[in-house]
Amino acid sequence: MKRLVVLIIALAVTASAVPSAAYEIRPGVSVGISPNSELLSVVYYLAFGRDDPFVIHRGGYLDEVDAWFGPYRNHPAVTMLREHLQNATSISDRDRMLYYLEADLLQCTEPPELRQWAGFYDPWTSEYLGVLRDFAKKSNFMEFYRQHEDYYAEDINVYKGALEKLPPDDFMGGYIDVSNVRFEFQHPFLVAIHGHSFSPVRGGTQIYGAGGMVPLVRRDPQRTLWSHKTARDTVFGLPLNRDYINNTGLDRLIYLSFVYHELGHDTTVPGLNRYYEDTYSLHYLEDTIEGDMPYLATYDIHFWWDTMMIYEGFADGWADFALLHVDPDYSALTMWMQRGWGEFWIDDVLRIYEEYATLSQKNGVSIEEYVDDMLAELRKSVPPEVAEDMYQQRVPVTPLRAFDRGAVTGKVVVVYGTQNPDPRGAEYDRETAELIADSLRTFYSQWNGSVEIVVKADVNVTEDELGENLVLVGGPAANSVVAEMQGHFPLRFVKEGGHWVVEHGINWSVESFIITGDESDPVLKGRLDLSDDHTASLLVAVRNPSNPANYIVWIAGADRYGTRLFRNPTYYLSSYEIFTGKEIEMGFYVQPLASP
Repeated sequence: MKRLVVLIIALAVTASAVPSAAYEIRPGVSVGISPNSELLSVVYYLAFGRDDPFVIHRGGYLDEVDAWFGPYRNHPAVTMLREHLQNATSISDRDRMLYYLEADLLQCTEPPELRQWAGFYDPWTSEYLGVLRDFAKKSNFMEFYRQHEDYYAEDINVYKGALEKLPPDDFMGGYIDVSNVRFEFQHPFLVAIHGHSFSPVRGGTQIYGAGGMVPLVRRDPQRTLWSHKTARDTVFGLPLNRDYINNTGLDRLIYLSFVYHELGHDTTVPGLNRYYEDTYSLHYLEDTIEGDMPYLATYDIHFWWDTMMIYEGFADGWADFALLHVDPDYSALTMWMQRGWGEFWIDDVLRIYEEYATLSQKNGVSIEEYVDDMLAELRKSVPPEVAEDMYQQRVPVTPLRAFDRGAVTGKVVVVYGTQNPDPRGAEYDRETAELIADSLRTFYSQWNGSVEIVVKADVNVTEDELGENLVLVGGPAANSVVAEMQGHFPLRFVKEGGHWVVEHGINWSVESFIITGDESDPVLKGRLDLSDDHTASLLVAVRNPSNPANYIVWIAGADRYGTRLFRNPTYYLSSYEIFTGKEIEMGFYVQPLASP
């Protein structure tokens, strides 16, 4: 059995030198694009090309990389990396291998020397390091890096703006000893590498920080222009929908949540490793998630090691606790998305952090010293005999859960409408349904069983199929099944004059948030007034009223073009989303299985 402690230690011992382009936020806190990470990114790009799912389309930067490094496409560093990563069994597995490699390279000085600070997690990297040094020297990589620092400015401005909102030395200093600590955050630019923490001791100084990048949309609300541009589906390689607004304030919150998640690992991993057997006694928490979403546990690497979700829960809880000090509404939104990912215990973790953070400050003791007490408190708050009931009462219905259920049942029916009086509209909706079906086929590619994706016209759906897991495409004017069922949904389209507008249901208990265009206050609790909006598109997940064990995902827009906005509906952690082009409403509700 591969133990989680091995993975966590591998990430925790990473060492690094402050990169050349690092921005010093304040003494002892720096952030930048790591030349080590970017060297790996360039070689990866040469090995796999522009269409690879991990490559971020950085405009003219890609052309610059091609022009500078084109002569080195057949260098052994490129071919060796390609052969190594082609051993991955899936995109998720390549994600794992890539971030292990980047974490190892952050243990080295800058190119071209790449002198090791500490041992590597993967012995393959030791062999690869000499070849990579040769590539860096022959291609004069550091000169390229220095000449292209202007490209890195957009990302670094987001990063430094976030860290200035909640400086980690100040905040962390309230709960741990930071007298001999540096905080370093080092990131790639060209390739999306899984985010991770590291906490080496270098020259007698403890380093806390993070490498890699903000995680995929499945963990964070990537609903901004910048986050949409930098995010990649490093699980399935699917394209992301264009439901985003331009708000740098939200960009900073997304990054800050990532940073404090990784600092949560730095803070709690030593204690969790020390009391590993106690973490294992909470394995039933992860088992409960896997019982409802077994496919999530197959493709998401956080479920691949025993009790990893306990470690993730403690890191998430620390991020939620930190974000409460910056933007409580954003912290609340993040917690709902964590519940959507299955973490039905996250409210208890936050409460426990608040309790022991107070004790930490009162007694002058590092919060890490209380980890075993916190584990005991979590067992007491969420005992195994009620875990399943608590899961049903706390975890919202989401497209993520709905499509996981599709893997279990082995069938999803995508239903398009034929009632549009414009025949071109009906054909367009059919094509949209086929695009959604293609996304689902790719989504289910890592499932051990088979999943039948059926595309049918509304007039051809059978009574039995109405009880299956459904994707309904189009509004009530186009889709007769929607017209019959939308009374069971928390949102519906109604005719106002000559236009269709979205209306909220009155009998639903919904926690909703608005993502705004206001940089100073990007997230608000509440709901949109859609009475005069004729452009809204929506994505909704509900339990199927014909068979509550299954689900319906409804995708619709005020017109057929708005419907196609959600052609990839697989990665949403909210119960519904409404997109107006200027604002986004994300809603969450719980429908326990026993509900009618």
